[in-house]
Amino acid sequence: LSVALSGAVLARCPACARNFANLYCNNICSPDQSLFTNVTRVLNRTSTPPGAPGLAVVEYQCFYSRRYAE
Repeated sequence: LSVALSGAVLARCPACARNFANLYCNNICSPDQSLFTNVTRVLNRTSTPPGAPGLAVVEYQCFYSRRYAE
């Protein structure tokens, strides 16, 4: 959903939309997230079932090489 919304905003530049989607997917789906992501803020979730972990990441930092960023 988030990628689709950004695509609508970036529709005038298909290359920008693809680059943004690639960056977003890499942040969310990469099996190597721990190598470039630092969680800086979490909150307790109230909608989890009893006994389930109740933390949600609400802020993080990402570190990319210059080559990847370019």
